[in-house]
Amino acid sequence: MEKKWLAYRIYPEPIGTEYHYTDLLNRATVEKLFDHCQILEAMISREGWKLLINHHGYHALYEINKKSDWFDCEHLEGFIFEVEAHIESLPDL
Repeated sequence: MEKKWLAYRIYPEPIGTEYHYTDLLNRATVEKLFDHCQILEAMISREGWKLLINHHGYHALYEINKKSDWFDCEHLEGFIFEVEAHIESLPDL
């Protein structure tokens, strides 16, 4: 049984890149994914965010975000607010 992707990048064309469970466990992969999301080349599904938050936690994700500068937040609380608002804006896939 094939599992649904948790994040997706539009490159390389024509089929793009799917990110699955084990991909999102890797901090370096998440950092690259955040970089791609920041320039609108990738997206993370609601299920992907759930995994990221449960596995890495908000603090680690905030530290990753500071390197990629996807969400413009100066404090952890602002990052949490932005991420939760972003998740709420996502379509159900």
